[in-house]
Amino acid sequence: MAVVATKNPTGLKLKLSAGKDPETDKMIVKSRTYGNVKPSASNDDMYEVGELIFGLMDSMKLSLLEISRIDNTTLSA
Repeated sequence: MAVVATKNPTGLKLKLSAGKDPETDKMIVKSRTYGNVKPSASNDDMYEVGELIFGLMDSMKLSLLEISRIDNTTLSA
């Protein structure tokens, strides 16, 4: 039995630091996820778009920690 892999739209996730919690002194991490990215988009292009999106954000004292690609594939028989 052959398994068929169908690529679904990819996601782009930005992980952001919003400073430290004054009570616990732990880092406050926020994230923003953007969906419906073409699965064929290159990693370089997605990284560049992530940086551009962060540049357009009202910084609100946020710093960019990570840009992630979220691939989603459906497997069927």
